[in-house]
Formats: sequence, structure tokens, C-alpha cells
Amino acid sequence: MFIPHHGKSAFSLRLPIKALKIAAAALSLLMVFSIGTFVHYRHTVSVANSEKAELERLREVNTAQHQQIEQLAKATAVLQEDIGRLNKLDVEIRRLVNSDELPASRSGTARPSPQGGQGGPIVKPKVGELSDLVKDLQTSAKAREQSLAALKEALIARNERIAATPSIWPTYGDVTSRFGWRGSPWGWGSDWHPGIDIANDYGTPIEATADGTVIYSGWYSGYGKMIQIDHHNGIVTAYAHNSENLVSVGDRVKKGETIAYMGSTGNSTGPHLHYEVRMNGTVVNPANFL
Repeated sequence: MFIPHHGKSAFSLRLPIKALKIAAAALSLLMVFSIGTFVHYRHTVSVANSEKAELERLREVNTAQHQQIEQLAKATAVLQEDIGRLNKLDVEIRRLVNSDELPASRSGTARPSPQGGQGGPIVKPKVGELSDLVKDLQTSAKAREQSLAALKEALIARNERIAATPSIWPTYGDVTSRFGWRGSPWGWGSDWHPGIDIANDYGTPIEATADGTVIYSGWYSGYGKMIQIDHHNGIVTAYAHNSENLVSVGDRVKKGETIAYMGSTGNSTGPHLHYEVRMNGTVVNPANFL
């Protein structure tokens, strides 16, 4: 019922119960539908935002991975060039030091060629290809390391042999008597001279002609003050008529090291060095080692 103001007549409005129920049900359905739509919209927006964030993250990861692949490709290219230079250096060193005396290289090396003649398709590297390339480079690097280590050992052994082989003059001066038969310095007949005589001033330094170990240092009959050095390869050198010996038995000496001073001790006509070389106990011409 509706009662208007200012004394107007009242009137009533009757609605059927069924209509009210239908209206209430429709309103409820509308509210449920609206709420559902809103919830679905919010969920859809949330999922979309999550997917967008994930796509952005994947895009950033992909960009970073692409940059890493590019850097790795460049690094492997540089490494390949380094290994190539090592291979070339290995070959050149072996050629310089006489490859017949050194172990063969364990990996092949392309022949050197003039610059020019390069080309090929531009290909983007793949992770699998780069991985295989890295493995190949690691194998090549290991083989090169072993080859260079063997080369180092061979060079050390070679240098030790060279250092232990007489190859320099034991002193400065004039050769007054050579190896072999000679006229006797005492004025009669001839005799066999087992070394060479080098004359100079009294006190001239005498040097070891190769690395070795002193096996004798003292007075030795007509040789006077003498030093003998064993070079551990079947070769022994002797330095006689010294005025003073500077080394003792057991001393290790180096090539070029001063071991005595020139004198005229023993059977001698004046200050000089008598220098001998023995191979496996037999005297040989020292000129072959000078």
C-alpha cells in the first residue's frame, strides 16, 4: 500500500508471489553470473600477466644464452688459432734442432700456405656443435701438451749431451805441439804425443771443455799437476802441467769453468797446457772436438 502526502487518496499495488520469486531468482542468477564473470576476468588477467612475465623471462634467458654462445664461438675460434700456432711452432722447433734426434709429433699439421683463398657459408653455431668442437680442441690441446713435453725432454737430453761433449778450446795460446808423432822437444829422435800443447803466459786460465765430474786432481808423474774430468759418456779429458789446480776429486764442473792455471810442472820446457781426450780409455785427436 502507498499513502501519498497532502491528503490524497491512498492506493495499493499487489504483486504476485510467483512474480516476486522469479524476480528474486533472476536477480540472484544475475549476481552469481556477474561475480563469476568478475572472478574469471581476474583469473584470466592474472594468468595472462604470469605468461607475459614468463615470456619476458624466457626472452631474456634466450638473449643471454645467445650472447654466451656467440662469446663461446669466438673463444673457441681463438683457441683453434692458438693450437694452430702451437702446432706450427712445434714443427719449426723440430726442424731447427734436427728432427732426426727428436720424437715425432703426435698430431698432424697442415702444410703452410700463402695467405688468401678463404670463404664458406655464414652459419650460426649451435650448442651441440660448439660442445663437439670444444671436445676436439681439448683432445688436440692434450696431444700437443704431450708432444711438447716429449720435445722438452728430448731437448734437455740433447743439451745435456752437447754440454757433456768437449767442444771448446781449453785455453788461449799457440799450439806448439799437435797430436801424434812429433820431433822430441828434448832434442833427440821423435815420440808419440797423446794430446796437444797450447803455450801461453804463466797463470793463463784453463777451462773445462765440457760438463763433467773431476776424477783426478794432483801430481801425475811427467804430467806434473794434472786434472782429469769424466764427462759420463765414455769421454775423459786431461789438463796437465798446471801451476795450480782449482778443483778437487768429486767436483761437478761446467763447460767454460776455470779449473786451473797454466804452468810448467812435470816434464815441460815452458809454461803450456797439455790437453788430452780419451774415448772409452783410448786417446783420440783433441782437434776432432775443437
